[in-house]
Amino acid sequence: MNYKIEIERDLCITCGNCANECEKMFKIIDDKSTLIEGEIDEDNLSIKEYDDISCGTDAAEMCPVGCIIVFEDGVAIT
Repeated sequence: MNYKIEIERDLCITCGNCANECEKMFKIIDDKSTLIEGEIDEDNLSIKEYDDISCGTDAAEMCPVGCIIVFEDGVAIT
């Protein structure tokens, strides 16, 4: 399976739930959630592909504004 996580950083309210739930994948940079070793594109999305998303789905579900989207084989699952 191929997974991808996107964070819509413009929607992030910096609650820190994602970093608390999954500190190996998420961190707060410039007061916005960011994927560790991910890229930030021109639309201010933090994006990274994974073979295993482990706690990434749980972190996405903890986001109160829904700015974290998890994709499995190109289909959004959160």
